[in-house]
Amino acid sequence: MAGPQLGNCRKCGKLFLRIRDICDLCYQKQEDDYLKVTSHLRDYSSCTIQELSDATGVSVKQIREYILAQRILLRDFQNLSYPCETCGTMIQGEGKCPTCTGTLNHLLEQVDNKQEPQVTKERKSYLRVSSNRF
Repeated sequence: MAGPQLGNCRKCGKLFLRIRDICDLCYQKQEDDYLKVTSHLRDYSSCTIQELSDATGVSVKQIREYILAQRILLRDFQNLSYPCETCGTMIQGEGKCPTCTGTLNHLLEQVDNKQEPQVTKERKSYLRVSSNRF
């Protein structure tokens, strides 16, 4: 069983004994920011993400992380949406808007269709080589 490891904090870069992805100071700041955000949302439930960021001093990126970690549930806040991670369109769903998700799925289908014949050709050539060896 491996003991704790040293690592760099993904937020500040400081070297620390790795228990989570971020050091204790950044974790405490993140939790304090979360309390600011939730407190403001209790009072102003109809605010947008930019208004929330401006009022609390917490970055839109950090608020988005709270949403993606489901610490803030969008169903409770109708005006709260965040930018699509690909194009920046404001969304209230998963990480990408429907347009970007459709484009990504289409590209993946194209890649899958192009790779299948190559695998078949490789198998045929492999069988041909193996049949000549015996």
